[in-house]
Amino acid sequence: MVDEPIDYLEFGVWQGASIKEWASLNAHAASRFFGFDTFEGLPEDWDALHPKGTFSTHGHMPETDDTRVNFVAGLFQNTLRQFLEHTQPTQRLIVNVDCDLYSASLFVLGTLDRFFRPGTVIVFDDFYSMGEEFKAFFDYNRSFGREWDALGRMPHCVKAAIEIRS
Repeated sequence: MVDEPIDYLEFGVWQGASIKEWASLNAHAASRFFGFDTFEGLPEDWDALHPKGTFSTHGHMPETDDTRVNFVAGLFQNTLRQFLEHTQPTQRLIVNVDCDLYSASLFVLGTLDRFFRPGTVIVFDDFYSMGEEFKAFFDYNRSFGREWDALGRMPHCVKAAIEIRS
């Protein structure tokens, strides 16, 4: 994947560490990296340790010198469909789901489903959260019936990655 162009979409950017790391790992000039976030923090409580507003950068997007990296500010539900009207994934798609919240995670997966092809990789940042990202993937998969393979996970499924088979 290092030498092939990718379209990387990240949902939940915060300070930009993940998107910058992916961009550094894939130096292909045709690769495109898009980070979606409100940059105002969580729009609602995630759990007792992460109330509404957690992960706010007070509207400031991460800085980067990499011209392949772009940010889209706003709720995913308000920005993703419009983004896809003008910028459609055309290369191998990598999706980083760091939405934290069930509704946002399910929206992202359902909206992007028409772009998922064999070889699409979906990385979940908080897969262990049974009521949020895991539940969203479970409900998405039950509704859309995708076949997929597990690529890897961290202990206790804190993070997990899958590849779409069909």
